This record gives sequence, C-alpha cells and structure tokens, in this order.
Amino acid sequence: MNMLKRVLNHIRYFRELPMGQLDDRPASAAFAGQTIPPYVYQTWESVFFGKTHLKEIEKFRDRNPDLSFILFDKHLRDKYMKDFWGTREIYAIYQRTQFGPMKADIFRYCILFERGGFYFDISKGCRAPIRSLCASQSLALISFESNDSIIPPDLAVAQQLEHPDKLVLQWGMGFAPQHPILGRMIENICLHYPYFRGRIYPSPKSAILRLTGPGMFTKSVRDAFKNEGLLNVAQAGIDFNGNGIFALKGSRVRYLTAASYTKAKDCPIVL
Repeated sequence: MNMLKRVLNHIRYFRELPMGQLDDRPASAAFAGQTIPPYVYQTWESVFFGKTHLKEIEKFRDRNPDLSFILFDKHLRDKYMKDFWGTREIYAIYQRTQFGPMKADIFRYCILFERGGFYFDISKGCRAPIRSLCASQSLALISFESNDSIIPPDLAVAQQLEHPDKLVLQWGMGFAPQHPILGRMIENICLHYPYFRGRIYPSPKSAILRLTGPGMFTKSVRDAFKNEGLLNVAQAGIDFNGNGIFALKGSRVRYLTAASYTKAKDCPIVL
C-alpha cells in the first residue's frame, strides 16, 4: 500500500510539471486607504511551483487586486534579513535555524515589523478579499486556529480576545509597521532561544511550533494585549471567519524543490 501510494504521488507530481515561475504582481486597482500598507509578502525556497498551485495562487491574487504581491525566495529572504536585521540578535538566530519554515517564520515577523503589510504562506489563501477582513483604521489583522491552546490566557486578556482558548494562527496576518505584537514576538524568540539551542528533538516539528510558530505567536499576542491593550486589532474569527484556505490545490508539489520538515526526526531545530 505504501509503495502504491508513493507511485500515485509521483504520477500526480509528474502531471504538475514543468514547474512555472511565479513573479511579483503589482496592484492593478486603486488602494482605498488603510493603515496597513497594501503589500502581501510571501516566501518559499524557490520561485517555481506546479501548474495547479500556480493557478490557485493567481486566483488568490485576483481576489485582491488592490494589493501588491511580493515573493522572496531563500536568497532574497537571506539578503533582506542580513541587510535590515544583520546587527540584531534575531538575525543570528535566523542564521542558526535548521529548517526553512523557521526562517520563513522569523522573516514574516521581521519584514512586517519593519515595513508593515500582510503575509500569507505560499501554500495558503483566503476566499474573501483580505482588506474586507479589517477596517481602514485597523493596525493589525489576526485570526485563530480551530486548535485549542493548552495554556489558558490571563482573565483580563481572555476578555479582549474573540477566541481566547484557541491558538492565534500565523500563516496569514497583517500589521502596520512597528506593531507591538510583532515586537513582542521578535523579543520572545530571542528570549526563549537559549532553551531550544542545541537540544535534540524526536519530533522537531512540535519544537518549531513552540519557538517560532503559533505557540510563541499566541503567547506574544497575549503579552501585547496584556501590556499595551487592544492595539486596534481586527480579529477575524476562526480561519478568517471560515474563509481561510489551509492548503491550496496542488501546493504539495512545492516539496519537489524543498523537502518537508515534518519528516525530520531526532535533530536540533537551532544551533
């Protein structure tokens, strides 16, 4: 059965070839004014994607004609981090991470903190226009996973969150520059990095989720709400009010250019 499954997967992948290049797309419609800048940043190890995935990405872009889409491959991502964060501790941690998704995590927090805008994972999307999910004066856009957080928030923070028992998702988000939530996230990664450094994890994925993924992001959102208040954050329910697309059709073909981190075993996540 496993052999048959592998053969079928190879056939599906073959049908998605040749992989096509994804270019940046500038906005084609007027931007009606919003505090969050009109850019969507994305990243992947390369700029080549399977046929179906490319079509789905273009559909996502078509729903958001007033936003410019900018893709960073691993080389542009590394250059950005060095140029803008090279003297900061978070850059040293970025360099020591052992998995591409961790670099993508750190990149999203840093570029949105520095420039502002929106971020979506390259395998994700949204059926609703992104700007329809937040008001023009919103300083941030967040949403929640359907997954429960095993650590409850402080009571005062719980009263400010739409779904206080859920993890805050970080595969899609939007922020004005210098937003406190992102500042907290960058600080928290640096603060907790020594605990993770050099440790061997049977399942690196769970450790990554705790250090740079939704576990730490949820903590950072709660920290910011506790210390800075509501922060004019638009909270778009669970999975962007049910509009979120967790896996675009054909998106698994991207692993032809970079292996999935989920299969790694018994290794460190940061050095």
